[in-house]
Amino acid sequence: MSDAKMYRGNDLDLTVAGGSGGNVVATVNCAVSDKLGGGIGVFENCNIPWTVTYDEIICGIEGVMEIHTAEGIHEVGPGDIMWLPAGTEMAYVATAPAKFFFAVAPVTASKAGSSTVQHTPVAPKPKG
Repeated sequence: MSDAKMYRGNDLDLTVAGGSGGNVVATVNCAVSDKLGGGIGVFENCNIPWTVTYDEIICGIEGVMEIHTAEGIHEVGPGDIMWLPAGTEMAYVATAPAKFFFAVAPVTASKAGSSTVQHTPVAPKPKG
Protein backbone atom coordinates (compact mmCIF):
# COMPACT_ATOMS: atom_id res chain seq x y z
CA MET A 1 0.00 0.00 0.00
CA SER A 2 1.22 3.50 -0.86
CA ASP A 3 1.65 6.29 1.64
CA ALA A 4 0.64 8.86 -1.02
CA LYS A 5 -1.24 11.85 0.35
CA MET A 6 -3.22 14.64 -1.26
CA TYR A 7 -4.18 17.99 0.24
CA ARG A 8 -6.79 20.38 -1.17
CA GLY A 9 -5.55 23.95 -1.35
CA ASN A 10 -9.01 25.28 -0.63
CA ASP A 11 -9.00 23.37 2.70
CA LEU A 12 -5.89 25.22 3.94
CA ASP A 13 -6.16 28.39 6.03
CA LEU A 14 -3.95 30.88 4.21
CA THR A 15 -5.23 33.90 6.12
CA VAL A 16 -2.50 36.47 6.68
CA ALA A 17 -2.76 37.80 10.23
CA GLY A 18 -2.65 41.59 10.47
CA GLY A 19 0.89 42.88 10.08
CA SER A 20 2.52 39.44 9.82
CA GLY A 21 3.42 39.78 6.13
CA GLY A 22 2.58 36.23 5.23
CA ASN A 23 1.37 32.75 5.96
CA VAL A 24 3.12 29.57 4.83
CA VAL A 25 1.45 26.17 5.19
CA ALA A 26 3.89 23.29 4.76
CA THR A 27 1.58 20.34 4.15
CA VAL A 28 4.50 18.09 3.27
CA ASN A 29 6.85 18.45 6.23
CA CYS A 30 8.89 16.27 8.59
CA ALA A 31 5.69 14.52 9.70
CA VAL A 32 5.36 13.21 6.13
CA SER A 33 8.86 13.02 4.62
CA ASP A 34 12.47 13.15 5.74
CA LYS A 35 13.65 14.38 2.33
CA LEU A 36 11.24 16.72 0.52
CA GLY A 37 8.95 19.42 1.91
CA GLY A 38 6.43 21.74 0.35
CA GLY A 39 3.15 23.57 0.55
CA ILE A 40 1.39 26.81 -0.25
CA GLY A 41 1.95 30.30 1.05
CA VAL A 42 0.75 33.87 0.74
CA PHE A 43 2.93 36.96 1.21
CA GLU A 44 1.61 40.52 1.27
CA ASN A 45 2.94 43.88 2.44
CA CYS A 46 6.29 42.35 3.32
CA ASN A 47 10.02 42.47 2.76
CA ILE A 48 11.52 39.36 4.36
CA PRO A 49 15.32 39.07 4.16
CA TRP A 50 16.38 35.43 4.14
CA THR A 51 19.23 33.08 3.35
CA VAL A 52 17.95 29.72 2.17
CA THR A 53 19.67 26.76 3.86
CA TYR A 54 18.00 24.31 1.45
CA ASP A 55 17.20 24.16 -2.25
CA GLU A 56 13.82 25.77 -2.93
CA ILE A 57 11.47 25.93 -5.89
CA ILE A 58 8.70 28.53 -5.92
CA CYS A 59 5.84 28.50 -8.42
CA GLY A 60 3.56 31.54 -8.59
CA ILE A 61 -0.19 30.87 -8.35
CA GLU A 62 -1.84 34.31 -7.93
CA GLY A 63 -0.49 37.85 -7.76
CA VAL A 64 3.17 38.79 -8.12
CA MET A 65 5.97 38.67 -5.59
CA GLU A 66 9.54 39.72 -6.02
CA ILE A 67 12.58 37.67 -5.11
CA HIS A 68 15.53 40.01 -4.56
CA THR A 69 18.93 38.33 -5.04
CA ALA A 70 22.47 39.56 -5.69
CA GLU A 71 21.69 39.20 -9.42
CA GLY A 72 18.67 41.54 -9.27
CA ILE A 73 14.91 41.44 -8.83
CA HIS A 74 12.97 38.42 -10.09
CA GLU A 75 9.21 38.86 -10.45
CA VAL A 76 7.33 35.62 -9.81
CA GLY A 77 3.77 35.60 -11.16
CA PRO A 78 1.20 32.91 -11.99
CA GLY A 79 2.90 29.93 -13.63
CA ASP A 80 6.43 31.29 -13.11
CA ILE A 81 8.99 29.01 -11.49
CA MET A 82 11.95 30.25 -9.41
CA TRP A 83 14.78 28.04 -8.20
CA LEU A 84 16.83 29.18 -5.19
CA PRO A 85 19.89 27.04 -4.43
CA ALA A 86 21.00 26.55 -0.83
CA GLY A 87 23.06 29.50 0.39
CA THR A 88 21.22 32.13 -1.67
CA GLU A 89 20.93 35.45 0.17
CA MET A 90 17.65 37.01 -0.85
CA ALA A 91 14.42 38.72 0.19
CA TYR A 92 10.79 37.82 -0.42
CA VAL A 93 8.97 41.06 -1.28
CA ALA A 94 5.24 41.51 -1.89
CA THR A 95 3.19 44.69 -1.88
CA ALA A 96 -0.12 42.95 -2.64
CA PRO A 97 -1.23 39.36 -1.90
CA ALA A 98 0.87 36.82 -3.80
CA LYS A 99 0.01 33.13 -3.51
CA PHE A 100 2.63 30.52 -4.36
CA PHE A 101 3.53 26.83 -4.17
CA PHE A 102 6.95 25.91 -2.78
CA ALA A 103 9.09 22.80 -2.45
CA VAL A 104 12.24 22.47 -0.33
CA ALA A 105 14.96 19.85 0.04
CA PRO A 106 16.19 18.71 2.39
CA VAL A 107 13.03 19.26 4.39
CA THR A 108 14.96 19.17 7.67
CA ALA A 109 16.90 22.34 6.72
CA SER A 110 13.73 24.42 6.22
CA LYS A 111 11.97 26.23 9.07
CA ALA A 112 8.55 25.53 7.50
CA GLY A 113 9.41 22.02 6.38
CA SER A 114 10.83 20.94 9.72
CA SER A 115 7.34 21.38 11.19
CA THR A 116 5.61 18.25 12.40
CA VAL A 117 2.08 19.65 12.12
CA GLN A 118 -0.08 16.96 10.55
CA HIS A 119 -2.47 18.35 7.96
CA THR A 120 -5.53 16.31 6.99
CA PRO A 121 -5.09 14.64 3.61
CA VAL A 122 -8.01 13.96 1.27
CA ALA A 123 -8.95 10.31 0.79
CA PRO A 124 -8.81 9.04 -2.80
CA LYS A 125 -11.94 8.02 -4.67
CA PRO A 126 -12.42 4.25 -4.76
CA LYS A 127 -11.40 2.51 -7.98
CA GLY A 128 -14.25 1.26 -9.96
